[in-house]
Amino acid sequence: MPRGGPRVNSGGARPGAGRKPGSTGIPEKRTSKTTELAEKAAAAGPLPLQILLDVMRAYYAAGEYAKAAAVARDAAPYQHPRKQSVTVEGGASPVEIKLVRDTDFYANAHRLPAEGA
Repeated sequence: MPRGGPRVNSGGARPGAGRKPGSTGIPEKRTSKTTELAEKAAAAGPLPLQILLDVMRAYYAAGEYAKAAAVARDAAPYQHPRKQSVTVEGGASPVEIKLVRDTDFYANAHRLPAEGA
């Protein structure tokens, strides 16, 4: 027996553990529908992103870097989506943050600068 007594849940089957039934093997409806739509669009001809990338590469190969950069700027959101920022709103009762100075924090009051400094 290990030090400190017997271990609880140290291996073996536990209720609720593991993958849930039906989670493997069957793709989700949303994923399969999205894949189907993408395949139909690709079969109909070139996609707008493909055209943008081809134009960008052509400008770049021709040495027209300003035009290539402009097209790359238009294509970038489709290849590299921006990360979303988080906005915190207070609503009816906004959060107030107040910094309070302890006069003798860890008995180091002599190290703190003067209040007016």
